[in-house]
Amino acid sequence: MDNNKLIKSLQYVPKIWTAFTMPILLFISLYLFFGKNFNNLKIDAILNILPDFYNHISNFSIAFTLYITIGYVGVMLGVTVKHLAVIGLFFLFVSLFIELFIPFLNTPDNIDAIFGIFGVMVAFVVLFLVKKYGLKKNEL
Repeated sequence: MDNNKLIKSLQYVPKIWTAFTMPILLFISLYLFFGKNFNNLKIDAILNILPDFYNHISNFSIAFTLYITIGYVGVMLGVTVKHLAVIGLFFLFVSLFIELFIPFLNTPDNIDAIFGIFGVMVAFVVLFLVKKYGLKKNEL
């Protein structure tokens, strides 16, 4: 597909602050995710408050990254807040189902499930703000 056709298919384009904020949020999520395996990436201030933080952060990061990426593309295509909520509920359901009822993929853990829920909730708030304040009509 021609790049112009792709850009023209977007109903909205991000404002400059949105275009800079989204990659920063994804970087933070991935930084936290990789802190699980690399001690030099761990943040001591977080560990002082939640010593087991890095045992559960992967659920937050995966849920956040998947939802915010899909939702960001969706809002530029014109997806409504109601649809964003439905997509978020789908991610919540899948995350909870895998974490609580599928023991062969991982060890069931309620705290992991909570981190996944929190990842979806934070992503929804960001997507809501992007939808409400971070986009402008595509003029192409």
